Amino acid sequence: MKITVEESGIVLEEVYSGIEMRTSEGNSIGVCMRDDTFEINILPKGVEGNNWWRVNMQTGKIENMKDMVKKIEPSTAMEGGE
Repeated sequence: MKITVEESGIVLEEVYSGIEMRTSEGNSIGVCMRDDTFEINILPKGVEGNNWWRVNMQTGKIENMKDMVKKIEPSTAMEGGE
């Protein structure tokens, strides 16, 4: 992870393991980079588990990763074919 300070604030680069920001009330948001996108984990206080969202940097749309998994159909290789 690279950290620099600019006039606009703190800049983090190469954040592949992720960072977490937490309020004093216990709400948290995690952010990590992937090749050409960002993944965000939103956890309100008292919520356990994962609530991951992926940002499509070409369109600017944010999609729940649970919904993305539902759209993926098994390949023939996974079914024993070629």
